[in-house]
Amino acid sequence: AKVIADIVINHIDGKSSWCSFYEQDFGEYGKFQVDGSYICRGDEMNTDPSAGSCKNHATGPNDDGYAGEANYGAARDLAHDSEVVREMCRAYTKWMINEMQYDGFRYDYCKGYHMSHVSDYNTYSGAKFSVMEYWDGNADNLCERIADAYENSLAFDFSLKYNALNDGICAYNYSKCKAPGLLGKGKSKWAVTFVDNHDTHDRSDSEFGGQGNSMSSTLKDRLLQANAFILSMPGVPCVYYPHCKKYGTEIKAMITARKMAG
Repeated sequence: AKVIADIVINHIDGKSSWCSFYEQDFGEYGKFQVDGSYICRGDEMNTDPSAGSCKNHATGPNDDGYAGEANYGAARDLAHDSEVVREMCRAYTKWMINEMQYDGFRYDYCKGYHMSHVSDYNTYSGAKFSVMEYWDGNADNLCERIADAYENSLAFDFSLKYNALNDGICAYNYSKCKAPGLLGKGKSKWAVTFVDNHDTHDRSDSEFGGQGNSMSSTLKDRLLQANAFILSMPGVPCVYYPHCKKYGTEIKAMITARKMAG
């Protein structure tokens, strides 16, 4: 068994104000006192009246994330173009692997920083596995992010989830299941396939079957078909725990069949 940590390195919360942060202590791998120089200069800290006396204290490099969704408004954006921020993230990931004994990472909110940094942190830490959460239903965009990471990380296949599962199997429109998502782009080696996760479940229409519906008995046949689909195709399937808990007999049989097939 391997253990994967869900790590959030795009943003950081303040301690007592928008520009006061806890020291990041990673033991032998280093200590880092985060301040405004670690924060992207385009962060709300410099413009929002709620920042108070912290206004204009964000002095780090510009955000190197992706287009209009690079900025994360709910917390302060770490500036990965800063060498000290990269040193901190390398120390953190190394500490997580060597000290905390994780085997790899799920990188949260990957629209917020360039994916070349994921490759850097994976290589430095010695992670055995990683997957990027780049929430985008366009398979071409996912391919670009995998390339940005020098093919040194997998990515959640949101394209397959939305097109082949939500709009395909759930609507009995099986034509959408032909060469879907990253598989259709020849990138199944880098795909982590899934039906739902902790973000999509019960969150508007991004859930399989629409908000609050995936666990309903009327969707049982289609939900099991969707799980059978990801468990019998290339990629690394990620089974959502509540699905497995509710339909354990059926889904565990699918997992056994996949293992037996090699």
